[in-house]
Amino acid sequence: MDSKWDAWIDDALPRHSRLTPVVASLIESLLIHARISYLTVSHRTKDRSGVLEKIERKGYRDPASQLTDFSGIRIVVYFESDVKRVSDVIINSFRVDAENSRNREELLSVNETGYRSTHYVCDVGPARSILPEFEGMSDLKFEFQVRTILQHAWAELAHDRNYKLSNSLPREMERQLYLYAGMLEIADRGFDQLSMQIDNYAAKLASDSSDHLMMTNLDSVSLVAFVRRWCDGNGFELESSVERAIPSLLTELSALKIGTAGELNSIIPPSYANVATRIGYTTNIYGLVRDWMLIHDWRRLLDATAIGWTLGTDEECAMLREFLDAEDFEELGRRLDGFNE
Repeated sequence: MDSKWDAWIDDALPRHSRLTPVVASLIESLLIHARISYLTVSHRTKDRSGVLEKIERKGYRDPASQLTDFSGIRIVVYFESDVKRVSDVIINSFRVDAENSRNREELLSVNETGYRSTHYVCDVGPARSILPEFEGMSDLKFEFQVRTILQHAWAELAHDRNYKLSNSLPREMERQLYLYAGMLEIADRGFDQLSMQIDNYAAKLASDSSDHLMMTNLDSVSLVAFVRRWCDGNGFELESSVERAIPSLLTELSALKIGTAGELNSIIPPSYANVATRIGYTTNIYGLVRDWMLIHDWRRLLDATAIGWTLGTDEECAMLREFLDAEDFEELGRRLDGFNE
């Protein structure tokens, strides 16, 4: 059936289809530049049926100005504090329509739990409107939706129209549903607080005296702090690496009865940094700490742990060749090859 909005949709749909991925790519670049970690940035452009359904459901008389989420970009972050940081990026980078933007949490009464999300309706603003990539799209509005992982989980569970939790439920079941929503909200805030505590702990370790750091028990935060302190003090340029596998290093250190930063410091060869400079050797935190352990007592390390790695390339083994005699190095290689067959 023809609609009186067909001409407007025919004009707007292709422009929004071009706008949405450009804005999504732009916000991803802005988040990376601001060093804000995020789970996903997704986007969608409403199709014709979706536009008409919303016009009818909301009773819009002027959809060109009232329908503000023709283009939608969803940003899912890890912690509540990240929502504020993302919000600041959006406010500083786009022209925000304050009247149509909202924090859904602020709409809840003090005795309510439920859908929480932050929404910003924007356009690209005057500075970007003159850029070629936004030609013909500067008058279009789009919506950012910013959620934490747990807010997103609740929204998906309770608001997906095809899912049973979104249906009208008996009173007691509905009460349980909202109790669980409250638990998610508490967990969300708890994880955020824990994240800030970890950041504060890392900052304290970075500023602690060397003596105090040496007495600190090794964990995923203090190990990284010690290695960075050692590298800075010895002019060793550490290669970047993802630090998710730090627990495996801690397991290996524990097998060598190394539990504090001072104990780790005691096994580092005094000439390690000088030799690395002489041969132009660099590595990441895993290669560095494993070099120290293998040089210290590779037999004990291999006997006490389940090794899931190999020696690597000749370049990666350069420091081991400097500190182990040829016979030991060859035996180490054979042992590791046997572990990984």
